[in-house]
Amino acid sequence: MNATQTLIDLNREFLRQGQRLAMTLPNGVYTHAEDGLYSSGVGEHLRHVIEHYQRFLIGCQEGYVDYDARQRDTRISEDGHFAGSVIEQVIEGLKELPVDDQPLAIRMAISIDGQRDVPRTESSVNRELQYLQAHTIHHYALIALILKTQDVHPPDDFGFAPSTLQHANGQ
Repeated sequence: MNATQTLIDLNREFLRQGQRLAMTLPNGVYTHAEDGLYSSGVGEHLRHVIEHYQRFLIGCQEGYVDYDARQRDTRISEDGHFAGSVIEQVIEGLKELPVDDQPLAIRMAISIDGQRDVPRTESSVNRELQYLQAHTIHHYALIALILKTQDVHPPDDFGFAPSTLQHANGQ
């Protein structure tokens, strides 16, 4: 199996984790945000992750990924079952990607004030798949913390990088 296919498969596995979680959480837990502690609940974090993948898939067709052009669809952050169906669309979209690395131009806001012109940078499908995986794990770690504050415990491996799990298992 080549590198692109491996990265696609890994991203699909991580998305499945989020999908299973979203579809099993009670809506009150999924949308809960604790003022003063965290302003974004599980749903907001999953929406953010999903919409990065959506922009990536669109960008792969156009050769240009604009991560800042996310739709910010509140239905994803308010309804775990809806989020699960959107994740399924993303998983299917990843399945349709060509399995060879290709160049991509990337745009993502990088200035604190948001006023500066954002330069396009050069990347590739493989590099962006690596970014999306790390970005997803990062948000899953935040989701796990949010859930634990509500006395809800996600699966033990949720929100951990594969290298962290390998290290913990002595591999």
